[in-house]
Amino acid sequence: MNQMRQPEPPRPTGSGGRLGILQLVTTSLQSLSLCRDDAIRLGAVPAALHIAAMIYGQPALYALLSTAEQGKTTADPAAIGSLLLMSVIAIFSLTVLAVNWLRFLLLGPQSAPGIGLHIGRPHIFFLLGAIALGFAALISLSLASIPIGLLLGSAANIGFAVAALAIGMVVIRLSLALVAVAIGQPVGLRQAWEASAGQSLTLLIAVLLAELPFFLLVLVIGFLAGATGLAAAAPYTLLLISSLIQVAATMAQCGVLAAAYRRLIGVRA
Repeated sequence: MNQMRQPEPPRPTGSGGRLGILQLVTTSLQSLSLCRDDAIRLGAVPAALHIAAMIYGQPALYALLSTAEQGKTTADPAAIGSLLLMSVIAIFSLTVLAVNWLRFLLLGPQSAPGIGLHIGRPHIFFLLGAIALGFAALISLSLASIPIGLLLGSAANIGFAVAALAIGMVVIRLSLALVAVAIGQPVGLRQAWEASAGQSLTLLIAVLLAELPFFLLVLVIGFLAGATGLAAAAPYTLLLISSLIQVAATMAQCGVLAAAYRRLIGVRA
């Protein structure tokens, strides 16, 4: 009796080839610039949520920093609860932003209509997948730090940096599966891993470079705000600016992943 053949997993349909770091970053930043009206449309609500979360959690953060400076080992449970709520709102806002922007870039404007308030399965599964991937990365880094500290001694910092780089290279390759989740295509971790073979360092550097201009902008604004007294006089204004920059940086990083996904895996109609 003939056995039923199992369906083969979907194969990549992208053009493949070697990815270019500058090409990925340039494509992402150009998309953000050329489609700035859509970026504002899809980023307005996540930005508002992110700003509200930062404002809400700022007093709790200052309280915990003050506790640490005083050398106390116990923290106020209310402050910890506020920071957890702040983190949940911030992560949710960036998840909605990431999914909507990925869908816009890879599927077109019709897949992210309005101001992006239609929350569906892609957003939920993307959030769960991102949390699982981040948790696995933190656990792996924590486990790796134990033998690194025991074996390398004074050079443990170098070993820890190498371990973080290696884990980051794994995570960035698996992140292509999250892009597939966002756009509703059946690409699993295995397919994402195979399609991105030999591209891990390129992807990681491109994602970091896409955020670099925004990171430097935050540093410059923070320095100027501290030098002019704006940080003390208008702390919420600084939070507002930082949140807007974070939203733009997230979209730039998503743009890199979208460009890599289109090239390595392809978007099936």
